[in-house]
Amino acid sequence: MHGRSVNSIKNRFTSSPVIYFLIKVGAICIFLQLVYDFFLFPSGRLDLFLCKSDAFMAAWCLNFLGWTTNSWGTILAVKGYGGVEVVNDCNGLILMGLYSSFILSYAGPIRIKIWFLFGGIFLIYLANVLRIMGFALANVYFPDHWDTFHEFSAFIFLYPVMLGLWYQWTIKSDQDDILLPSRFSLV
Repeated sequence: MHGRSVNSIKNRFTSSPVIYFLIKVGAICIFLQLVYDFFLFPSGRLDLFLCKSDAFMAAWCLNFLGWTTNSWGTILAVKGYGGVEVVNDCNGLILMGLYSSFILSYAGPIRIKIWFLFGGIFLIYLANVLRIMGFALANVYFPDHWDTFHEFSAFIFLYPVMLGLWYQWTIKSDQDDILLPSRFSLV
């Protein structure tokens, strides 16, 4: 009886690519969270690098586009207006990890997967720089609505980039679509 139930569970996972994909995503997310919690977060170097580089790149881009900015480490301000601070939760690392888990979980040729993984992380980083630029400009043009802009900015700048890249990966990976009605099954 025990052997049959194990085989039944195994067959369910292999016959439902959606379940198998979701389990892989969950396992990779847990692994990445453990790596972050026990190795990356205690040193703080990766978070600090992303926060400082986001602020620096946003300031550089705004200066290039004609605004005068000041940047001090993780803080960015358009001259004469309030500043914004890039903190750990706003540096894009969480979305980069989530994107990575999706790409690593979905089957496909390894060479293309590596390009999509690192290229996608870079594009998410650039989208986050645009988001930080938007925060600084929100302080200039509509400071009373800054909190609303902050709350919904990921839906404007980051999620479309991440989901668009993942969609492109499902096309470029040359794999069968796991969401086709004939293959989509949660049981």
